[in-house]
Amino acid sequence: AGLYGESNAFLERAKKAGHELWTEIVAEHIQAAVTTDNALSYPGEDFERVLLHFVAALNYIGLGKYDSARVEARQITNRLELYNQTYSNEHKNAYKDDAFARWLSGKLAETEGGFQALNDAWIDYRKSIEVYEEQYQSRYGTPLPEFVVQDALRVTHALGHEFSSEFQELRSRYPHVDFIKERDRQGMGELVFIHLGGEAPYKVDNYWTAHTPTGPMRIAFPRFIKKRTAGKRARIEFSENDSIETELAEDIAGIAVQNLKDHTGRIRAKAIARAIGKQVAAEVGQVVGKGLRKAGNEKVGSALEIGSVLFKVGSAVVEEADKRSWVTLPARIGVTSFFAEPGEYSLEVDFIDSGGDVVESAEISTTLQQNRTTFVFYRTFR
Repeated sequence: AGLYGESNAFLERAKKAGHELWTEIVAEHIQAAVTTDNALSYPGEDFERVLLHFVAALNYIGLGKYDSARVEARQITNRLELYNQTYSNEHKNAYKDDAFARWLSGKLAETEGGFQALNDAWIDYRKSIEVYEEQYQSRYGTPLPEFVVQDALRVTHALGHEFSSEFQELRSRYPHVDFIKERDRQGMGELVFIHLGGEAPYKVDNYWTAHTPTGPMRIAFPRFIKKRTAGKRARIEFSENDSIETELAEDIAGIAVQNLKDHTGRIRAKAIARAIGKQVAAEVGQVVGKGLRKAGNEKVGSALEIGSVLFKVGSAVVEEADKRSWVTLPARIGVTSFFAEPGEYSLEVDFIDSGGDVVESAEISTTLQQNRTTFVFYRTFR
C-alpha cells in the first residue's frame, strides 16, 4: 500500500519480539515440556525472522533510504550466522547464508557511487556468487542468476587494473554472460525489478508413534507443504522491441522446507522428552492411586488411577505440532534489471507460468533518472 514507514514500525516490533522469544526458546521452556509448543508465543522460524529484514529493506528502498536498506540486507546474513552458532554440530542449519541478500547489499552499495562503493559491491557480489554455486544450487535447486554475474563483471571491470585478475577469472568462468561496461552506462538510468510471487508454504502435522511397555507414545512434528504457484516469472516490456524476464533469485518456499527439515531433529527430541514426561506423570499417578486405595481412600485412589489412564491415552491422541507460520510471505523472489535512457516509462509486465502462458498482467509507471538506480517491486499471489 506504500505505507513504508508505518510498515517498518511494526517490523521493528516484530524483530524485537522474535529475537526475545528465540532467546527464550534457546534457554528452553518448562511449559512446553509438559504441554505443547503451541503453549508458547510463536518466535518464528529462523528464515522468517531474517526475512523481516528483507521486507524492511524493501520499505527503506520505497522511502529512498538506500543506506538503511543496505543495513537491513546485511542483517539477514548476520542473523543467520548468530542463529547457527547456537546450534550443536549435528543440528546446524544449512541455510546459513543468503545469496540474494548478499547481491541486494551489493546493488545498494553501488548506488552510493565512487570507487569505495564499487569495491564494497564487489565483495558482496563475490560472496553472492559463492553462496549460489556452493549452497543454493544443490540445496534448493536455485542456479546462479545471470544478473548477479553481470553486476560482478561490470564492477570488477570498472575497478580497473588492480582488479584485472578478478575480472579475468570471472570472464573465464562465465564467457557467455554479456554485461554493460561502467563507462557505457554513464548518463543512463538503471531499473531493478523485484517480483514477489506466490504464497508461502504452510505446515501440517507429521506423526511418529512408538510403542512402549507403558503404552503408545505419539510424537507430533510439523512439515511444510508448498502451495502451487502459477506465475513463475515476470516478462517486462520497456520499449516497443525490448523485453526482459526475471530470474529466480530466492526460493523462499524451498528454503522454508529445507530449513524446517534441518531442525526437525531438535523439534522431535523436545517432543519425545515431552511425551516421556507425560508417560512418567501418568505412571506416577497410577502408582499413587493404588497406594491411596490400599490405604483405604478408595474414592480418591480410583479417581486418580482412572484419570492417569485417561491422561495417558489422551496425551497420545491430542499431541499436536506447532503449525504456526508467516503465511503472507511470497513463495519466491524473481529479479531482473536493465539500463535505459532517463525518462518516464510505462512498463508492460506479464507474469507467466512454466509453459510460457500469461496468468496475470500489470502496467507499471516509473521514472529512470540519469546515473541513478530505480527499484520497482511488485507482489502477485498466483
